[in-house]
Amino acid sequence: MLLILMKKFLTLIIIPFFLVGCSTASSTSPITIQGENLEKVKVKKEHAPSLNISSELENIKEEALEEIVEVKGIVFGKTDFQGVLKTRYVRIMIESQEDEARKFQLHIGEKIDQQTFPWEVKRVEPGYFFIELPVGKYRMTSISIPVGTSSAVEDIDVRFEVLDETVVYLGTLQVNGTKERIKLGGVPVIKPGFEYTINVIDQKDEGIQEFHQRYADVATKIKTAIMQVHAQESQPQQ
Repeated sequence: MLLILMKKFLTLIIIPFFLVGCSTASSTSPITIQGENLEKVKVKKEHAPSLNISSELENIKEEALEEIVEVKGIVFGKTDFQGVLKTRYVRIMIESQEDEARKFQLHIGEKIDQQTFPWEVKRVEPGYFFIELPVGKYRMTSISIPVGTSSAVEDIDVRFEVLDETVVYLGTLQVNGTKERIKLGGVPVIKPGFEYTINVIDQKDEGIQEFHQRYADVATKIKTAIMQVHAQESQPQQ
């Protein structure tokens, strides 16, 4: 009898202990699994690719970006060629004072066969010209006329400025070719040339009237900034 009572007592003690142990094991098991899942999430976050901004920008070509940000303005004026410069056409080279690689050619007069130049050619009729250029300071560096199958080229120095989204009146460029001449030296050794006088005249009232007649729908104020002629270094006459 005593033995049976002891067995029951031990059973009462062991069963609760066993149940507690099972309860503990069952409660800790989900926590362990959950912890493993969190570690996996952390690893995934650490290895997630980051956004590389520079690689995105590399898809934009530099030339395209320049076209987007480049601001332009309009300049207009008049050309008056006299003497030996009264020819089929006259070409004036325009160069940026801030960027030597930026060049334009103003072709005035008869249209000729299209030629390939490393610069942009702007063709206009004799008289008034209206051209659009990137903002900046410019210089007319040379003037040329046709002579047979060749060209006679002389240096000039006429400066002007293109302003941000502004129409600028430059004045009348008057160039009188006084006589033809032969220049020696350089390549080729014998080159055609001409002597000339150059001047800029302010004919603002006439110029503004001409602008409004041609562009009646453009309601804008016109700024006057007359071209400036700079003296050329003297060269020996041939």
